[in-house]
Amino acid sequence: MRILCATDLLPKSEAAIERAGLLADELGADLTLLHVVVPTDSGRVLEQTLQSCLAHTKARTQPPTWRSRTQPNVVVRAGNPARLIVDTAEQLQARLLVLGPHRKRPIRDTVEGTIAEKVLVAKRCPLLFVQGEPRASYRRVLFALDLSGVSACAVRAAQSLVLAPDSDVKIVHAYDTPYEGMLSYAGVGVDSITSYTADWKREAKNAIRGLLQPEGVNREGYKIAIEEGEPASAILRAVEGYEPDLIVMGTRGRGRLRRALLGSVANRVLHELACDALIVPEGSFRASRRKDSHCARVWRERLGHGRRCIRRGVGKYVP
Repeated sequence: MRILCATDLLPKSEAAIERAGLLADELGADLTLLHVVVPTDSGRVLEQTLQSCLAHTKARTQPPTWRSRTQPNVVVRAGNPARLIVDTAEQLQARLLVLGPHRKRPIRDTVEGTIAEKVLVAKRCPLLFVQGEPRASYRRVLFALDLSGVSACAVRAAQSLVLAPDSDVKIVHAYDTPYEGMLSYAGVGVDSITSYTADWKREAKNAIRGLLQPEGVNREGYKIAIEEGEPASAILRAVEGYEPDLIVMGTRGRGRLRRALLGSVANRVLHELACDALIVPEGSFRASRRKDSHCARVWRERLGHGRRCIRRGVGKYVP
């Protein structure tokens, strides 16, 4: 296994370097530290900068500042940071990319996207975004899951890369009860609407359990919270209440234009988090081959039944 940690050599990136070393020790992985220098018009100045950054990065991997057992490889390159990070991850066949916080540039970031966002769009490997100083393995972990294969990949990646045997894991699944606001207009009574909402929440929890089963997860050891509401807001509320060391999410990694127009749950959460985040792009980590669970099929059947009730103007709905 190979881990790539990209660093700008600034103090804010120290936590990412420390976490990458800690994970390399735990996983028995090879670790590469990458620093990218933005080219200048002067070849002489660029060469001097490359030599200086190489010496700085190598010095960072020596005792006493380097405290991990794994001795990392050091790579310093010149070019576009996002492109070279993606290219290096692909060349190394890295299973995990570790990044620290970036320097916020609101207008430019909105137009171009952050390095982390560009890496996620490339879908090469999971991204561990490190903000907190690592003192030990992750102990309190929050999974933010939907019912897609992307979430299954996120579960598998977290199990392989960051979960410790004694991690305290909680799962949050956010949803809006379909057509709840429209049922009263179809003549559905209050008691039936209440029953419909409760039934939907119960099936959501069962569907999450069905998602976890093929991934070999001890479902009894994971607390599952079903939150009604817009996903990003519900996830951020769960983060505030649970106070995790790490949040785990999957993302489909849409293009930057579509994300700017429609938004992205992972993108919004990533921008507002104070804890570390493992973001797993679709296709970047193989999940188990699985058939839809019975719960997932029931979920879709109930959704279709709800649609038919509203379209036909049925005066009574029985969940």
